Order: sequence, then C-alpha cells, then structure tokens
Amino acid sequence: MATALVVRGQDNFADTVVSYVAGVNYGTDLYASHDPTYQNPSVALGAPTTSATIGVPAAGTSQICVINAGGELTLGFNTPIANDPTDHAGGMDFTIFGNDFFIGGSPISGTYDHPGLTVWVSQNDVNFYELDVPNNYGADDSFPTEGSGNPLLPVNPSLTLSSFVGQTDAQALSLYNGSAGGASFSISWAVDANGNPVDLSSINEIEIEGASNTAGLATTAVNAYGLVDAVARVEDVPEPATMGLFCAGVAFFGLGRWRRGKS
Repeated sequence: MATALVVRGQDNFADTVVSYVAGVNYGTDLYASHDPTYQNPSVALGAPTTSATIGVPAAGTSQICVINAGGELTLGFNTPIANDPTDHAGGMDFTIFGNDFFIGGSPISGTYDHPGLTVWVSQNDVNFYELDVPNNYGADDSFPTEGSGNPLLPVNPSLTLSSFVGQTDAQALSLYNGSAGGASFSISWAVDANGNPVDLSSINEIEIEGASNTAGLATTAVNAYGLVDAVARVEDVPEPATMGLFCAGVAFFGLGRWRRGKS
C-alpha cells in the first residue's frame, strides 16, 4: 500500500507517509501485530503522544502504527534533515518514538521493547542506506517516550538502557534531562550494501523495516513486530556566539535592574 498524506505544516516532525506495508503477523496473542486497526500509517505523522510516560507508552490505535516482519513504513520530511553531528544536540539528527517502556518503576528492573526494526535513510527518494547503529538498537527498542519532555532533544547518547536499571522513575527522568526519549540516530551511520560508509549531506525520507528473516519469530512475541508513534528532527545546539550574546543581554538587563534599585 502506498500513500502520500501531507498533514502538517510544522516540519519538526514527519510530514508525509511515502509508503507502508504492514508485513506478516504472528499469532492472535500479539494484539497490535494482527489487529488491522493498528495499520494506519498516518498516526506516525506529527509529534509523539504527549500522554505517554516512561512506564505507560503510547498504545492506542490513533497513536501507533505496527510494522510486522517483512513490513516497512517510509516517512518523508518536506524540509530535509541535515547530516550535522556537530550542531545537532548529542550528535544525533533524528529520533523515532515507539511503544517501549520501563518495567518496575521504583526501581526500574528492565525494559519492554520490540527489537528488530532497522532504520534506512534516503536523500533522493530512490537510494536507501541502512544505519549501522553503534549500540545495535532499532526504532522501537531504545529510550521510552516521556510525552512531557522535549521531542527535539535526544537523551544523552552515552547512556544505555542498562543505565536506568535500579533507578526510580524520578531518577530516570533526571537522566533524561528534559528529553522526550526515543531512539535517536545519526545520518553519518549510513552504509551501503557492502557495509561501506556513505556520505549523505542530508535526507528527506526515513524507512523503518521489520525483520525480513522470519525464522523463529512466531515463538518470540516481542521480536515479531514493532511500533512507531512519531519521527522528529533533532534541535540545533546554540552557537557559542549566540549564547554569548544571550548571556550579555541577561547581564545587561540585570545591571539595569540593579542600578534602578540603587537609585
């Protein structure tokens, strides 16, 4: 099934569904895998679900779209995402929000996630390159979504899911440092079919694929499918000169208040 649905003017989030194939589901016990009401790709456009928390994820049919084994969801940005690890926060370029969540709460004992969703990127709508992720995570098995956070700010990439085991929810959110979580990616991780790095200056499409090798997936529920809530570009880090002007302005404003107080 191929569609082209432009529903947002604000380009911090995916604007268009380029194509979608649900893939092959496994067993009626996998609620989202076999339920056709979770096969609506337009719900992956726009911002992530604001009501989601690190312990209670986006789960409604109007919030997440399923990608089963052999399936794919390709989303487009009207304004390309630049490959800019220097100026983008955390060295990341975009973030994918899914359905994973922390288990336990206080303390956190682990993560319920859906590994196996690979991420591909394109700058010309024709050639797609897989991202060779250093820590080998996918689109729906990284940091759970915290809807009250900033979706354009990635979690510190030096952290891993194991960093949160034993933490309370409050401590985990402190580590998030204002981020909305999600799985963040760098375009500089793109490789060709031979595993060689590919230099892409920018991208305008992101493809999320379900595992093509279906052997054994029927017996492992969490590996049989994954879910996508939204895709967001990563915000720019303020340039030192900009921060200097901002700080100077704050100092000047404060000095003026002090002088008026002295008078």
